[in-house]
Amino acid sequence: MVATALVAVLAGPMCADAASPETLRIQVTAVRAAESGPSDPELVALRPRLRRLAGYRAFQIVDRQTRTCDWRSEARFPLPGDRQLQLLPKSMDDDVVRMEVRLLEGRRRLVDTNVRLVSGGTMMFGVGRDARAATTDEALIILLKAEAKQ
Repeated sequence: MVATALVAVLAGPMCADAASPETLRIQVTAVRAAESGPSDPELVALRPRLRRLAGYRAFQIVDRQTRTCDWRSEARFPLPGDRQLQLLPKSMDDDVVRMEVRLLEGRRRLVDTNVRLVSGGTMMFGVGRDARAATTDEALIILLKAEAKQ
């Protein structure tokens, strides 16, 4: 079985004045999705969207990283399961951040795409379990939030 990737975009607030942002604040949250078990209270509002994206019922935050990144400079976020998220913020037009997104598992590319994300909005990437992974039926969901800063 090959890892599958799903993507969803959630609308978010617009920046008040992002005509010429100097930096980009990026938040990456890794969420473990499972068939059963508890869900983090912080994810209750997102649970219906998470369920539609991944088809699971329980969601636990396993990692969260926030940092300020420069435009046109690659940022790397290590993730659980020997995965790494590589982001390259390219530009911003009308409160929409354009960036290159790569999700790697070891040396294998699971996601390699260019995205547009409303500044302050959240994008979700869901990656299914690989046949070589543990025997439990789980998935990793990555919540990516980018907000331009003056």
